[in-house]
Amino acid sequence: MKKLVFSEMRQEIVEALEKSIKHEKARIDEQVGLIDGFVKDPVSNELTSDIVIGGPMVPMVMLVGQETGRVYLFALKSLLKREL
Repeated sequence: MKKLVFSEMRQEIVEALEKSIKHEKARIDEQVGLIDGFVKDPVSNELTSDIVIGGPMVPMVMLVGQETGRVYLFALKSLLKREL
């Protein structure tokens, strides 16, 4: 994966999120705020107590509900509908 810079992609991400959360299946019924940065969630074939550095990750963006504090995660590749 090439280097991605959140500040350079922010407008594209906001537009994709606005489109996505209007869709019936991903609708969010509260005001949300965008966390300015990427979230990376590791993918593993095993569950252990070990901390693994490196390996496959799912890059995501995060919205946080202003009323509930609920966290909404969106996989970047699916959100932007393109290769990263």
